Amino acid sequence: MGSAVHVCYTTCDEQAPCAQLELHQFPAPPRAFLQLVLPDSSFNPRVFCTNSFRFALFPSSRFPPFHTRARIMLTLLLYPIAALILYITTTTIRSIYLHPQAHIPGPKTWIAFPILRHISAIRGRIHLDLCRFHATYGPVVRYGPDTLSIITEEVWPKVYGHGHRQLPKVQPSASNPRDILSANDEDHARYRKALLPAFSARGLQAQEPLIIGYVDKLIHRLREIAESGAATDMVKWYNLTTFDIIGDLIFGESFGGLDNSEYHHWVVTIFRTIKSRPFFFLMDEYPIVFRVLRLLMPRGFVPDAVMQSRQAHKTHTQEAIAKRLENAAAYNRNDLMDSMLHTRGGKNELSDLELEGNANLLLVAGSETVATFLSGTTYWLCQSPEVLDRLTGEVRSAFKTESEITIRNVSANLPYMDACINEIFRIYPPVVTGMERRTVDPVHIGGYHIPPGTELSIPQAVAYTSSRNFHNPHSFDPARWLPESKTDPSSPYFNDNRDVVQQFSVGPRNCIGSNLAFAEIRLILARLLWNFDLTLCDQSQRWSEQRAYVVWEKGGLMCRLTVRGGGG
Repeated sequence: MGSAVHVCYTTCDEQAPCAQLELHQFPAPPRAFLQLVLPDSSFNPRVFCTNSFRFALFPSSRFPPFHTRARIMLTLLLYPIAALILYITTTTIRSIYLHPQAHIPGPKTWIAFPILRHISAIRGRIHLDLCRFHATYGPVVRYGPDTLSIITEEVWPKVYGHGHRQLPKVQPSASNPRDILSANDEDHARYRKALLPAFSARGLQAQEPLIIGYVDKLIHRLREIAESGAATDMVKWYNLTTFDIIGDLIFGESFGGLDNSEYHHWVVTIFRTIKSRPFFFLMDEYPIVFRVLRLLMPRGFVPDAVMQSRQAHKTHTQEAIAKRLENAAAYNRNDLMDSMLHTRGGKNELSDLELEGNANLLLVAGSETVATFLSGTTYWLCQSPEVLDRLTGEVRSAFKTESEITIRNVSANLPYMDACINEIFRIYPPVVTGMERRTVDPVHIGGYHIPPGTELSIPQAVAYTSSRNFHNPHSFDPARWLPESKTDPSSPYFNDNRDVVQQFSVGPRNCIGSNLAFAEIRLILARLLWNFDLTLCDQSQRWSEQRAYVVWEKGGLMCRLTVRGGGG
Protein backbone atom coordinates (compact mmCIF):
# COMPACT_ATOMS: atom_id res chain seq x y z
CA MET A 1 0.00 0.00 0.00
CA GLY A 2 1.18 3.54 -0.69
CA SER A 3 1.18 6.50 1.66
CA ALA A 4 -2.11 8.22 2.49
CA VAL A 5 -3.21 11.16 0.37
CA HIS A 6 -5.55 13.84 1.75
CA VAL A 7 -7.85 15.65 -0.68
CA CYS A 8 -9.89 18.68 0.38
CA TYR A 9 -12.91 20.20 -1.32
CA THR A 10 -15.43 22.88 -0.46
CA THR A 11 -19.21 22.64 -0.49
CA CYS A 12 -21.59 25.25 -1.82
CA ASP A 13 -22.33 26.29 1.74
CA GLU A 14 -19.49 28.57 2.79
CA GLN A 15 -20.35 27.97 6.45
CA ALA A 16 -19.80 24.24 6.15
CA PRO A 17 -16.48 22.98 7.30
CA CYS A 18 -13.93 21.78 4.85
CA ALA A 19 -14.28 18.06 4.20
CA GLN A 20 -11.43 15.64 3.88
CA LEU A 21 -11.16 12.32 2.10
CA GLU A 22 -8.41 9.88 2.85
CA LEU A 23 -7.21 7.62 0.01
CA HIS A 24 -4.47 5.08 -0.32
CA GLN A 25 -2.04 5.14 -3.20
CA PHE A 26 -2.31 2.26 -5.71
CA PRO A 27 -0.52 1.34 -8.98
CA ALA A 28 -1.66 3.58 -11.82
CA PRO A 29 -0.24 5.57 -14.73
CA PRO A 30 1.09 9.04 -13.90
CA ARG A 31 -1.56 11.71 -13.69
CA ALA A 32 -4.28 9.07 -13.47
CA PHE A 33 -7.83 10.40 -13.77
CA LEU A 34 -10.16 9.30 -10.96
CA GLN A 35 -13.81 10.09 -10.47
CA LEU A 36 -14.82 10.19 -6.81
CA VAL A 37 -18.53 9.97 -6.14
CA LEU A 38 -19.17 11.74 -2.85
CA PRO A 39 -22.35 11.53 -0.74
CA ASP A 40 -22.83 15.29 -0.69
CA SER A 41 -25.57 16.55 -2.95
CA SER A 42 -24.11 20.00 -3.43
CA PHE A 43 -20.51 20.96 -3.87
CA ASN A 44 -18.43 22.76 -6.43
CA PRO A 45 -16.68 20.26 -8.65
CA ARG A 46 -12.97 20.94 -8.69
CA VAL A 47 -9.87 19.18 -9.92
CA PHE A 48 -7.02 18.63 -7.49
CA CYS A 49 -3.55 17.39 -8.27
CA THR A 50 -1.42 15.80 -5.62
CA ASN A 51 1.68 13.69 -6.06
CA SER A 52 1.18 11.79 -9.31
CA PHE A 53 -2.60 11.67 -9.16
CA ARG A 54 -5.33 13.87 -10.49
CA PHE A 55 -8.78 13.85 -8.85
CA ALA A 56 -12.01 15.19 -10.34
CA LEU A 57 -14.80 15.66 -7.81
CA PHE A 58 -18.44 15.62 -8.94
CA PRO A 59 -21.68 15.99 -6.96
CA SER A 60 -23.60 12.76 -6.52
CA SER A 61 -26.77 14.40 -7.84
CA ARG A 62 -25.04 14.73 -11.21
CA PHE A 63 -23.54 11.26 -11.13
CA PRO A 64 -25.94 8.51 -9.91
CA PRO A 65 -24.84 5.68 -7.63
CA PHE A 66 -23.30 2.61 -9.22
CA HIS A 67 -26.37 0.37 -8.95
CA THR A 68 -28.49 3.06 -10.61
CA ARG A 69 -26.00 3.49 -13.42
CA ALA A 70 -25.90 -0.28 -13.91
CA ARG A 71 -29.67 -0.43 -14.29
CA ILE A 72 -29.63 2.39 -16.82
CA MET A 73 -26.88 0.76 -18.88
CA LEU A 74 -28.65 -2.60 -18.79
CA THR A 75 -31.87 -0.97 -19.96
CA LEU A 76 -30.08 0.82 -22.78
CA LEU A 77 -28.56 -2.48 -23.88
CA LEU A 78 -31.81 -4.41 -23.65
CA TYR A 79 -33.70 -2.09 -25.99
CA PRO A 80 -31.54 -2.73 -29.10
CA ILE A 81 -31.25 -6.43 -28.23
CA ALA A 82 -35.01 -6.70 -27.94
CA ALA A 83 -35.45 -4.78 -31.19
CA LEU A 84 -33.00 -7.12 -32.93
CA ILE A 85 -34.78 -10.21 -31.62
CA LEU A 86 -38.12 -8.79 -32.71
CA TYR A 87 -36.75 -7.99 -36.18
CA ILE A 88 -35.28 -11.47 -36.62
CA THR A 89 -38.49 -13.11 -35.41
CA THR A 90 -40.80 -11.11 -37.66
CA THR A 91 -38.48 -11.47 -40.65
CA THR A 92 -38.25 -15.22 -40.10
CA ILE A 93 -42.02 -15.62 -39.80
CA ARG A 94 -42.58 -13.51 -42.90
CA SER A 95 -39.92 -15.33 -44.94
CA ILE A 96 -41.21 -18.78 -44.07
CA TYR A 97 -44.99 -18.30 -43.89
CA LEU A 98 -46.05 -14.93 -45.37
CA HIS A 99 -43.67 -14.53 -48.32
CA PRO A 100 -45.03 -14.63 -51.92
CA GLN A 101 -42.98 -17.83 -52.35
CA ALA A 102 -44.16 -19.44 -49.11
CA HIS A 103 -46.07 -22.10 -51.09
CA ILE A 104 -42.81 -23.47 -52.56
CA PRO A 105 -41.17 -26.14 -50.36
CA GLY A 106 -37.65 -25.91 -49.03
CA PRO A 107 -35.46 -26.06 -45.91
CA LYS A 108 -36.88 -23.57 -43.40
CA THR A 109 -33.53 -22.81 -41.77
CA TRP A 110 -32.00 -21.79 -45.11
CA ILE A 111 -35.08 -19.71 -45.96
CA ALA A 112 -34.90 -17.92 -42.62
CA PHE A 113 -31.12 -17.45 -42.64
CA PRO A 114 -29.80 -16.86 -46.19
CA ILE A 115 -26.23 -16.75 -44.93
CA LEU A 116 -26.35 -20.56 -44.73
CA ARG A 117 -26.33 -20.96 -48.51
CA HIS A 118 -23.40 -18.57 -48.82
CA ILE A 119 -21.48 -20.51 -46.20
CA SER A 120 -22.22 -23.71 -48.11
CA ALA A 121 -20.99 -22.14 -51.36
CA ILE A 122 -17.81 -20.83 -49.74
CA ARG A 123 -17.17 -24.32 -48.34
CA GLY A 124 -17.63 -25.80 -51.83
CA ARG A 125 -20.61 -27.93 -50.77
CA ILE A 126 -23.57 -26.13 -52.32
CA HIS A 127 -24.10 -28.86 -54.95
CA LEU A 128 -24.24 -31.55 -52.26
CA ASP A 129 -26.72 -29.60 -50.15
CA LEU A 130 -28.96 -28.90 -53.15
CA CYS A 131 -28.92 -32.60 -54.08
CA ARG A 132 -30.13 -33.39 -50.57
CA PHE A 133 -32.85 -30.73 -50.71
CA HIS A 134 -34.20 -31.87 -54.08
CA ALA A 135 -34.33 -35.47 -52.86
CA THR A 136 -36.48 -34.24 -49.96
CA TYR A 137 -38.64 -31.48 -51.44
CA GLY A 138 -38.94 -32.25 -55.15
CA PRO A 139 -37.89 -30.66 -58.47
CA VAL A 140 -38.49 -27.06 -57.33
CA VAL A 141 -36.79 -26.05 -54.08
CA ARG A 142 -36.83 -22.74 -52.28
CA TYR A 143 -33.50 -22.46 -50.49
CA GLY A 144 -33.50 -18.74 -49.71
CA PRO A 145 -36.16 -16.07 -49.06
CA ASP A 146 -36.52 -15.40 -52.79
CA THR A 147 -34.15 -17.98 -54.31
CA LEU A 148 -35.16 -21.16 -56.16
CA SER A 149 -33.33 -24.19 -57.50
CA ILE A 150 -35.14 -25.98 -60.33
CA ILE A 151 -34.09 -29.26 -61.98
CA THR A 152 -36.75 -29.71 -64.69
CA GLU A 153 -36.08 -29.26 -68.39
CA GLU A 154 -38.78 -26.60 -68.80
CA VAL A 155 -36.59 -24.07 -67.01
CA TRP A 156 -34.31 -23.86 -70.06
CA PRO A 157 -36.82 -22.38 -72.56
CA LYS A 158 -38.83 -20.43 -69.98
CA VAL A 159 -35.88 -18.79 -68.24
CA TYR A 160 -32.92 -18.88 -70.62
CA GLY A 161 -34.49 -19.44 -74.05
CA HIS A 162 -35.70 -17.31 -76.95
CA GLY A 163 -39.19 -15.91 -77.42
CA HIS A 164 -39.37 -13.70 -74.34
CA ARG A 165 -37.63 -10.79 -72.72
CA GLN A 166 -34.18 -11.73 -71.44
CA LEU A 167 -34.23 -12.09 -67.69
CA PRO A 168 -31.59 -10.08 -65.84
CA LYS A 169 -28.64 -11.98 -64.44
CA VAL A 170 -27.82 -12.16 -60.77
CA GLN A 171 -24.14 -11.25 -60.59
CA PRO A 172 -21.84 -10.30 -57.72
CA SER A 173 -20.67 -6.69 -57.70
CA ALA A 174 -17.17 -8.03 -58.35
CA SER A 175 -18.26 -9.17 -61.82
CA ASN A 176 -17.28 -7.10 -64.82
CA PRO A 177 -20.17 -5.46 -66.71
CA ARG A 178 -17.79 -5.02 -69.64
CA ASP A 179 -17.58 -8.71 -70.54
CA ILE A 180 -19.99 -10.82 -72.56
CA LEU A 181 -21.09 -12.83 -69.53
CA SER A 182 -22.18 -9.93 -67.30
CA ALA A 183 -23.08 -7.22 -69.82
CA ASN A 184 -26.53 -5.73 -70.34
CA ASP A 185 -28.48 -6.79 -73.42
CA GLU A 186 -27.24 -3.96 -75.65
CA ASP A 187 -23.56 -4.44 -74.86
CA HIS A 188 -23.91 -8.21 -74.94
CA ALA A 189 -25.11 -7.98 -78.54
CA ARG A 190 -22.07 -5.84 -79.44
CA TYR A 191 -19.62 -8.21 -77.80
CA ARG A 192 -21.21 -11.27 -79.37
CA LYS A 193 -21.14 -9.68 -82.82
CA ALA A 194 -17.47 -8.80 -82.37
CA LEU A 195 -16.51 -12.35 -81.34
CA LEU A 196 -18.67 -14.38 -83.72
CA PRO A 197 -16.16 -14.42 -86.61
CA ALA A 198 -13.51 -16.05 -84.42
CA PHE A 199 -15.92 -18.70 -83.13
CA SER A 200 -17.50 -19.49 -86.49
CA ALA A 201 -16.69 -22.59 -88.54
CA ARG A 202 -14.43 -20.49 -90.77
CA GLY A 203 -12.66 -19.00 -87.78
CA LEU A 204 -12.14 -22.43 -86.26
CA GLN A 205 -10.68 -23.69 -89.53
CA ALA A 206 -8.19 -20.82 -89.52
CA GLN A 207 -7.20 -21.59 -85.92
CA GLU A 208 -6.80 -25.34 -86.45
CA PRO A 209 -3.05 -25.34 -87.25
CA LEU A 210 -2.34 -23.44 -84.04
CA ILE A 211 -4.48 -25.83 -81.97
CA ILE A 212 -2.95 -28.93 -83.55
CA GLY A 213 0.53 -27.57 -82.87
CA TYR A 214 -0.15 -27.50 -79.13
CA VAL A 215 -1.79 -30.93 -79.19
CA ASP A 216 1.33 -32.26 -80.95
CA LYS A 217 3.43 -30.79 -78.14
CA LEU A 218 1.18 -32.41 -75.50
CA ILE A 219 1.48 -35.84 -77.12
CA HIS A 220 5.25 -35.45 -77.36
CA ARG A 221 5.55 -34.62 -73.65
CA LEU A 222 3.24 -37.48 -72.66
CA ARG A 223 5.24 -39.90 -74.80
CA GLU A 224 8.38 -38.93 -72.91
CA ILE A 225 6.64 -39.68 -69.62
CA ALA A 226 5.18 -42.96 -70.89
CA GLU A 227 8.59 -44.17 -72.02
CA SER A 228 10.01 -43.37 -68.58
CA GLY A 229 7.40 -45.56 -66.91
CA ALA A 230 6.45 -42.85 -64.40
CA ALA A 231 2.91 -41.92 -63.39
CA THR A 232 1.75 -38.41 -64.24
CA ASP A 233 -0.96 -35.94 -63.27
CA MET A 234 -3.31 -35.62 -66.25
CA VAL A 235 -5.14 -32.65 -64.71
CA LYS A 236 -1.94 -30.67 -64.89
CA TRP A 237 -1.22 -31.61 -68.51
CA TYR A 238 -4.73 -30.74 -69.64
CA ASN A 239 -4.53 -27.36 -67.89
CA LEU A 240 -1.11 -26.62 -69.37
CA THR A 241 -2.43 -27.43 -72.85
CA THR A 242 -5.70 -25.50 -72.72
CA PHE A 243 -4.10 -22.42 -71.15
CA ASP A 244 -1.37 -22.41 -73.79
CA ILE A 245 -3.96 -22.65 -76.57
CA ILE A 246 -6.30 -19.95 -75.28
CA GLY A 247 -3.40 -17.69 -74.32
CA ASP A 248 -2.11 -17.81 -77.88
CA LEU A 249 -5.58 -17.27 -79.36
CA ILE A 250 -6.14 -14.16 -77.22
CA PHE A 251 -2.74 -12.56 -76.67
CA GLY A 252 -0.68 -13.98 -79.52
CA GLU A 253 1.62 -16.03 -77.29
CA SER A 254 1.25 -19.01 -75.00
CA PHE A 255 1.97 -19.27 -71.29
CA GLY A 256 4.81 -21.69 -72.00
CA GLY A 257 3.28 -24.39 -69.83
CA LEU A 258 3.93 -27.29 -72.19
CA ASP A 259 7.51 -26.14 -72.66
CA ASN A 260 8.27 -25.70 -68.96
CA SER A 261 5.96 -28.38 -67.53
CA GLU A 262 4.89 -25.82 -64.90
CA TYR A 263 1.93 -23.53 -64.33
CA HIS A 264 2.50 -19.90 -65.24
CA HIS A 265 2.00 -17.66 -62.19
CA TRP A 266 -0.94 -16.06 -63.99
CA VAL A 267 -2.68 -19.44 -64.16
CA VAL A 268 -2.33 -19.83 -60.39
CA THR A 269 -4.04 -16.46 -59.81
CA ILE A 270 -6.90 -17.54 -62.08
CA PHE A 271 -7.53 -20.62 -59.94
CA ARG A 272 -7.72 -18.41 -56.83
CA THR A 273 -10.01 -15.90 -58.53
CA ILE A 274 -12.50 -18.61 -59.48
CA LYS A 275 -12.58 -19.92 -55.93
CA SER A 276 -13.31 -16.44 -54.50
CA ARG A 277 -16.54 -15.89 -56.45
CA PRO A 278 -18.90 -17.21 -53.69
CA PHE A 279 -17.23 -14.83 -51.24
CA PHE A 280 -18.23 -11.81 -53.32
CA PHE A 281 -21.84 -13.02 -53.43
CA LEU A 282 -21.71 -13.07 -49.62
CA MET A 283 -20.40 -9.48 -49.58
CA ASP A 284 -23.33 -8.38 -51.74
CA GLU A 285 -25.84 -10.13 -49.49
CA TYR A 286 -24.60 -8.32 -46.37
CA PRO A 287 -23.21 -4.96 -47.56
CA ILE A 288 -23.69 -3.15 -44.23
CA VAL A 289 -21.78 -5.82 -42.33
CA PHE A 290 -18.88 -5.60 -44.73
CA ARG A 291 -18.90 -1.79 -44.67
CA VAL A 292 -18.49 -1.97 -40.90
CA LEU A 293 -15.73 -4.53 -41.30
CA ARG A 294 -14.06 -2.27 -43.83
CA LEU A 295 -14.06 0.55 -41.27
CA LEU A 296 -12.81 -1.65 -38.46
CA MET A 297 -10.29 -3.56 -40.57
CA PRO A 298 -9.49 -1.42 -43.63
CA ARG A 299 -6.66 -3.71 -44.68
CA GLY A 300 -7.99 -7.08 -43.71
CA PHE A 301 -11.77 -7.27 -44.00
CA VAL A 302 -11.34 -9.21 -47.26
CA PRO A 303 -8.83 -12.06 -47.27
CA ASP A 304 -5.55 -10.81 -48.72
CA ALA A 305 -5.25 -13.76 -51.10
CA VAL A 306 -8.63 -12.90 -52.66
CA MET A 307 -7.80 -9.27 -53.36
CA GLN A 308 -4.25 -10.02 -54.46
CA SER A 309 -5.47 -12.66 -56.91
CA ARG A 310 -8.05 -10.33 -58.43
CA GLN A 311 -5.54 -7.52 -58.83
CA ALA A 312 -2.82 -9.78 -60.20
CA HIS A 313 -5.22 -11.28 -62.74
CA LYS A 314 -6.29 -7.80 -63.86
CA THR A 315 -2.71 -6.56 -64.10
CA HIS A 316 -1.57 -9.55 -66.16
CA THR A 317 -4.44 -9.05 -68.60
CA GLN A 318 -3.74 -5.33 -69.01
CA GLU A 319 -0.06 -5.96 -69.69
CA ALA A 320 -0.76 -8.74 -72.20
CA ILE A 321 -3.32 -6.64 -74.10
CA ALA A 322 -1.00 -3.63 -74.19
CA LYS A 323 1.74 -5.81 -75.65
CA ARG A 324 -0.63 -7.21 -78.25
CA LEU A 325 -1.90 -3.76 -79.24
CA GLU A 326 1.64 -2.46 -79.69
CA ASN A 327 2.26 -5.20 -82.25
CA ALA A 328 -1.23 -5.48 -83.75
CA ALA A 329 0.08 -5.27 -87.32
CA ALA A 330 2.19 -8.38 -86.78
CA TYR A 331 -0.89 -10.54 -86.32
CA ASN A 332 -4.07 -10.73 -88.43
CA ARG A 333 -4.64 -14.46 -88.10
CA ASN A 334 -8.37 -14.52 -87.26
CA ASP A 335 -7.84 -15.27 -83.59
CA LEU A 336 -10.01 -14.00 -80.73
CA MET A 337 -8.21 -10.70 -80.24
CA ASP A 338 -8.18 -9.96 -83.96
CA SER A 339 -11.92 -10.50 -84.04
CA MET A 340 -12.44 -7.89 -81.31
CA LEU A 341 -9.92 -5.45 -82.78
CA HIS A 342 -11.70 -5.44 -86.13
CA THR A 343 -14.43 -3.36 -84.48
CA ARG A 344 -12.01 -0.46 -84.01
CA GLY A 345 -13.13 2.62 -85.89
CA GLY A 346 -16.76 1.48 -86.19
CA LYS A 347 -19.88 2.25 -84.20
CA ASN A 348 -19.59 -1.07 -82.36
CA GLU A 349 -15.98 -0.47 -81.36
CA LEU A 350 -14.80 -2.18 -78.18
CA SER A 351 -12.96 0.08 -75.76
CA ASP A 352 -9.74 -0.93 -74.02
CA LEU A 353 -11.70 -1.74 -70.87
CA GLU A 354 -14.07 -3.92 -72.89
CA LEU A 355 -11.12 -5.69 -74.51
CA GLU A 356 -9.72 -6.33 -71.05
CA GLY A 357 -13.01 -7.59 -69.62
CA ASN A 358 -13.69 -10.00 -72.46
CA ALA A 359 -10.10 -11.21 -72.63
CA ASN A 360 -10.27 -11.99 -68.91
CA LEU A 361 -13.45 -13.99 -69.33
CA LEU A 362 -12.33 -15.85 -72.45
CA LEU A 363 -9.10 -16.84 -70.76
CA VAL A 364 -10.93 -18.55 -67.89
CA ALA A 365 -13.87 -19.95 -69.83
CA GLY A 366 -11.73 -21.17 -72.70
CA SER A 367 -9.21 -23.04 -70.57
CA GLU A 368 -10.41 -24.19 -67.17
CA THR A 369 -13.71 -25.64 -68.37
CA VAL A 370 -12.12 -27.67 -71.19
CA ALA A 371 -9.35 -28.94 -68.91
CA THR A 372 -11.94 -29.88 -66.29
CA PHE A 373 -13.99 -31.80 -68.84
CA LEU A 374 -10.98 -33.71 -70.19
CA SER A 375 -9.92 -34.57 -66.64
CA GLY A 376 -13.37 -35.94 -65.85
CA THR A 377 -13.42 -37.87 -69.11
CA THR A 378 -10.09 -39.52 -68.32
CA TYR A 379 -11.22 -40.48 -64.82
CA TRP A 380 -14.55 -41.98 -65.82
CA LEU A 381 -13.08 -43.83 -68.80
CA CYS A 382 -10.40 -45.38 -66.59
CA GLN A 383 -13.07 -46.36 -64.08
CA SER A 384 -15.05 -48.09 -66.86
CA PRO A 385 -12.64 -50.43 -68.73
CA GLU A 386 -15.30 -51.71 -71.15
CA VAL A 387 -16.21 -48.18 -72.21
CA LEU A 388 -12.53 -47.24 -72.52
CA ASP A 389 -11.80 -50.28 -74.69
CA ARG A 390 -14.75 -49.61 -76.97
CA LEU A 391 -13.90 -45.92 -77.41
CA THR A 392 -10.20 -46.66 -77.99
CA GLY A 393 -11.17 -49.23 -80.60
CA GLU A 394 -13.44 -46.74 -82.36
CA VAL A 395 -10.69 -44.11 -82.55
CA ARG A 396 -7.98 -46.48 -83.76
CA SER A 397 -10.21 -48.07 -86.39
CA ALA A 398 -11.57 -44.76 -87.71
CA PHE A 399 -8.18 -43.43 -88.85
CA LYS A 400 -5.36 -45.08 -90.76
CA THR A 401 -2.75 -42.56 -89.65
CA GLU A 402 -2.52 -40.03 -86.85
CA SER A 403 -2.40 -37.19 -89.35
CA GLU A 404 -6.00 -37.99 -90.31
CA ILE A 405 -7.15 -36.93 -86.85
CA THR A 406 -8.35 -33.42 -87.63
CA ILE A 407 -11.07 -31.27 -86.14
CA ARG A 408 -13.38 -32.01 -89.04
CA ASN A 409 -12.82 -35.78 -88.96
CA VAL A 410 -13.24 -36.22 -85.22
CA SER A 411 -16.47 -34.24 -85.39
CA ALA A 412 -18.03 -36.52 -88.00
CA ASN A 413 -16.73 -40.08 -87.65
CA LEU A 414 -16.87 -40.99 -83.94
CA PRO A 415 -20.47 -41.59 -82.76
CA TYR A 416 -19.46 -43.50 -79.62
CA MET A 417 -17.13 -40.66 -78.65
CA ASP A 418 -20.10 -38.30 -78.95
CA ALA A 419 -22.07 -40.56 -76.60
CA CYS A 420 -19.16 -40.56 -74.13
CA ILE A 421 -18.89 -36.78 -74.30
CA ASN A 422 -22.61 -36.38 -73.64
CA GLU A 423 -22.39 -38.73 -70.67
CA ILE A 424 -19.42 -36.87 -69.20
CA PHE A 425 -21.30 -33.59 -69.55
CA ARG A 426 -24.14 -35.23 -67.63
CA ILE A 427 -22.23 -36.87 -64.79
CA TYR A 428 -19.41 -34.30 -64.48
CA PRO A 429 -20.48 -30.94 -65.96
CA PRO A 430 -17.56 -28.46 -65.88
CA VAL A 431 -19.86 -25.69 -64.63
CA VAL A 432 -21.38 -27.13 -61.47
CA THR A 433 -23.91 -24.47 -60.54
CA GLY A 434 -26.35 -22.54 -62.72
CA MET A 435 -26.37 -18.96 -63.91
CA GLU A 436 -29.01 -17.24 -61.79
CA ARG A 437 -31.72 -15.13 -63.40
CA ARG A 438 -34.27 -12.80 -61.79
CA THR A 439 -37.87 -12.99 -62.98
CA VAL A 440 -39.54 -9.78 -64.10
CA ASP A 441 -42.96 -11.32 -64.80
CA PRO A 442 -44.84 -14.22 -63.21
CA VAL A 443 -43.88 -17.63 -64.60
CA HIS A 444 -45.15 -21.18 -64.05
CA ILE A 445 -42.51 -23.90 -63.69
CA GLY A 446 -42.82 -27.35 -62.17
CA GLY A 447 -46.43 -26.72 -61.18
CA TYR A 448 -45.61 -23.61 -59.14
CA HIS A 449 -46.49 -19.97 -59.66
CA ILE A 450 -43.24 -18.01 -59.40
CA PRO A 451 -43.68 -14.28 -58.73
CA PRO A 452 -41.57 -11.44 -60.15
CA GLY A 453 -38.32 -10.68 -58.38
CA THR A 454 -37.45 -14.33 -57.83
CA GLU A 455 -33.87 -15.51 -58.31
CA LEU A 456 -33.76 -18.93 -59.92
CA SER A 457 -31.37 -21.25 -61.70
CA ILE A 458 -30.84 -24.84 -62.76
CA PRO A 459 -27.78 -26.23 -60.93
CA GLN A 460 -26.39 -28.50 -63.60
CA ALA A 461 -24.55 -31.00 -61.42
CA VAL A 462 -27.74 -31.46 -59.38
CA ALA A 463 -30.21 -31.69 -62.27
CA TYR A 464 -28.04 -34.03 -64.33
CA THR A 465 -27.56 -36.57 -61.54
CA SER A 466 -31.12 -36.58 -60.21
CA SER A 467 -33.12 -39.81 -60.27
CA ARG A 468 -36.07 -37.68 -61.35
CA ASN A 469 -34.32 -37.17 -64.70
CA PHE A 470 -32.17 -40.25 -65.25
CA HIS A 471 -32.17 -43.96 -64.57
CA ASN A 472 -29.28 -44.97 -62.32
CA PRO A 473 -28.02 -41.35 -62.43
CA HIS A 474 -24.66 -41.87 -60.72
CA SER A 475 -23.62 -44.63 -63.10
CA PHE A 476 -21.37 -43.70 -66.03
CA ASP A 477 -22.85 -45.36 -69.12
CA PRO A 478 -22.61 -43.71 -72.56
CA ALA A 479 -25.18 -46.23 -73.83
CA ARG A 480 -27.95 -43.96 -72.55
CA TRP A 481 -27.08 -41.54 -75.39
CA LEU A 482 -27.02 -44.07 -78.23
CA PRO A 483 -29.94 -44.04 -80.72
CA GLU A 484 -31.29 -47.43 -79.63
CA SER A 485 -31.67 -46.28 -76.03
CA LYS A 486 -33.85 -43.42 -77.21
CA THR A 487 -36.09 -45.54 -79.44
CA ASP A 488 -36.27 -48.94 -77.70
CA PRO A 489 -38.89 -48.99 -74.91
CA SER A 490 -37.12 -51.98 -73.34
CA SER A 491 -33.99 -49.93 -72.72
CA PRO A 492 -33.54 -48.90 -69.07
CA TYR A 493 -32.65 -45.44 -70.38
CA PHE A 494 -35.70 -45.04 -72.61
CA ASN A 495 -37.42 -42.60 -70.24
CA ASP A 496 -34.32 -40.58 -69.42
CA ASN A 497 -34.98 -36.85 -69.54
CA ARG A 498 -32.10 -36.00 -71.88
CA ASP A 499 -33.41 -32.53 -72.70
CA VAL A 500 -32.46 -31.35 -69.23
CA VAL A 501 -28.78 -31.58 -70.23
CA GLN A 502 -27.78 -28.38 -72.01
CA GLN A 503 -23.99 -28.31 -71.90
CA PHE A 504 -23.63 -24.74 -73.14
CA SER A 505 -26.99 -23.29 -72.06
CA VAL A 506 -29.66 -22.13 -74.54
CA GLY A 507 -31.08 -18.91 -75.91
CA PRO A 508 -29.47 -15.60 -76.86
CA ARG A 509 -26.83 -15.92 -74.12
CA ASN A 510 -25.71 -19.48 -74.74
CA CYS A 511 -21.97 -20.13 -74.75
CA ILE A 512 -20.41 -18.53 -77.82
CA GLY A 513 -17.33 -20.74 -77.56
CA SER A 514 -19.02 -24.15 -77.79
CA ASN A 515 -17.55 -24.94 -81.23
CA LEU A 516 -14.01 -24.28 -80.02
CA ALA A 517 -14.58 -26.29 -76.83
CA PHE A 518 -15.94 -29.31 -78.71
CA ALA A 519 -13.07 -29.13 -81.19
CA GLU A 520 -10.42 -29.14 -78.46
CA ILE A 521 -12.13 -31.91 -76.49
CA ARG A 522 -12.55 -34.25 -79.46
CA LEU A 523 -9.11 -33.58 -80.89
CA ILE A 524 -7.18 -34.02 -77.63
CA LEU A 525 -9.16 -37.10 -76.59
CA ALA A 526 -8.78 -38.79 -79.99
CA ARG A 527 -5.04 -38.12 -80.15
CA LEU A 528 -4.59 -39.37 -76.58
CA LEU A 529 -6.41 -42.66 -77.21
CA TRP A 530 -4.70 -43.13 -80.57
CA ASN A 531 -1.28 -43.00 -78.93
CA PHE A 532 -1.67 -44.42 -75.42
CA ASP A 533 -3.31 -46.99 -73.20
CA LEU A 534 -4.42 -45.44 -69.90
CA THR A 535 -4.51 -46.83 -66.35
CA LEU A 536 -5.68 -44.99 -63.24
CA CYS A 537 -3.34 -45.11 -60.24
CA ASP A 538 -4.63 -46.26 -56.86
CA GLN A 539 -4.28 -42.84 -55.19
CA SER A 540 -6.78 -41.34 -57.65
CA GLN A 541 -9.53 -43.94 -57.33
CA ARG A 542 -11.73 -41.49 -55.39
CA TRP A 543 -10.80 -38.45 -57.47
CA SER A 544 -14.43 -37.54 -58.22
CA GLU A 545 -15.13 -36.64 -54.56
CA GLN A 546 -14.57 -32.93 -55.01
CA ARG A 547 -15.68 -29.57 -53.73
CA ALA A 548 -17.09 -27.08 -56.22
CA TYR A 549 -16.70 -23.31 -56.62
CA VAL A 550 -18.65 -22.65 -59.84
CA VAL A 551 -16.27 -25.22 -61.38
CA TRP A 552 -14.81 -28.29 -59.69
CA GLU A 553 -11.80 -28.08 -57.39
CA LYS A 554 -9.75 -30.84 -58.98
CA GLY A 555 -7.04 -32.76 -57.23
CA GLY A 556 -4.26 -34.56 -59.05
CA LEU A 557 -5.39 -37.30 -61.44
CA MET A 558 -2.50 -39.74 -61.43
CA CYS A 559 -2.38 -42.09 -64.43
CA ARG A 560 0.10 -44.41 -66.12
CA LEU A 561 0.40 -44.18 -69.87
CA THR A 562 1.65 -46.96 -72.09
CA VAL A 563 2.61 -46.21 -75.67
CA ARG A 564 0.29 -47.96 -78.10
CA GLY A 565 1.54 -51.36 -79.20
CA GLY A 566 3.30 -52.21 -75.93
CA GLY A 567 6.03 -49.57 -76.07
CA GLY A 568 7.05 -47.56 -73.02
